[in-house]
Amino acid sequence: MNYLYLLINFLVILFPFLLSFDKKVAFYKKWKALPFAYIAVGIPFVLWDMIMTKEGHWGFSEDYILGIHILSIPLEEALFFVTVPYACIFTYECIVAYIPSKRIPFHPAPYILLGLLSFVLAAVFWDQAYTMSAFVSLGIVLIGAPLLSKNMLSTSSFLIFIAITMGLFIAVNYILTSIPIVWYWHEAIWGDDGAWQGRFITIPYEDFIYNIAMLTGYLAVYHRFRDRWGL
Repeated sequence: MNYLYLLINFLVILFPFLLSFDKKVAFYKKWKALPFAYIAVGIPFVLWDMIMTKEGHWGFSEDYILGIHILSIPLEEALFFVTVPYACIFTYECIVAYIPSKRIPFHPAPYILLGLLSFVLAAVFWDQAYTMSAFVSLGIVLIGAPLLSKNMLSTSSFLIFIAITMGLFIAVNYILTSIPIVWYWHEAIWGDDGAWQGRFITIPYEDFIYNIAMLTGYLAVYHRFRDRWGL
């Protein structure tokens, strides 16, 4: 079933794309802001993925991919950096459209402090490549997001977005790691297999950090341009 990873990509984006034309959400009217998020956040994450794959810190089962590669990563993995952010930003716009948003207290200091803590943890786990780099990415995003989009962080919509996308992430990533379509070199992640010893079910804890950093980064850049153009 060498088209399985491609099929997952297709299913991830199918309904978000079709529902982008919903009159209340009207996500298609905001597509103008998407390319900036893909360039500013997607390119660094793809490059990171390529380096980690080339170094053997994670890889992909040939049984579930077409065998078409872009440098060191499968085509399907590259598409994942398009389909997943699209679906998640669409989810955010649905939250904004259908769930009344409340203002929440905001100050950049907690984000900056947590970002600095992430850099400290990256140094602590310097010998686990994925753990270290995941904390670095989180630190960059936590410090950068308040500078990019204070308006996003000061609403309840963002917190709901994190909660919903985390649930979706667990569902999709469980499929990827349980089959497995994606595998990890044990020395690149914290701990060993099993709950509380390196993985939540089959998902490395680093994937949670990676997911929060990537999706917050995509949304912050998107939101910045969305607000700038009044979309």
